[in-house]
Amino acid sequence: MDYKTELDKLRHSCSHVMAQAVKELWPSTKIAIGPAIDTGFYYDFDKKETFTDDDLKLIENRMKEIIRMNPPFIQKILSKEEASALFEKEDDKYKIELIQ
Repeated sequence: MDYKTELDKLRHSCSHVMAQAVKELWPSTKIAIGPAIDTGFYYDFDKKETFTDDDLKLIENRMKEIIRMNPPFIQKILSKEEASALFEKEDDKYKIELIQ
């Protein structure tokens, strides 16, 4: 993936950290897309309950814990078939839909 700036790269990475935090806190949550945008980043989540202010604090704290673990950020390019197989295994309907 090509980034216009290092800030775009950081924002994209942060969206993945946020998605990881949400999935760890609420494993049944489905995730869609999470791009960097001009003012930060976001992720679309499909969760039965609405996120509360308390949930946002939990997410922020979990993100900080993940970052403190200093995980590697590795970009991996997959073929359409490989990506489909991966997301089918994870029952990730939104990613499968995007691939198709």
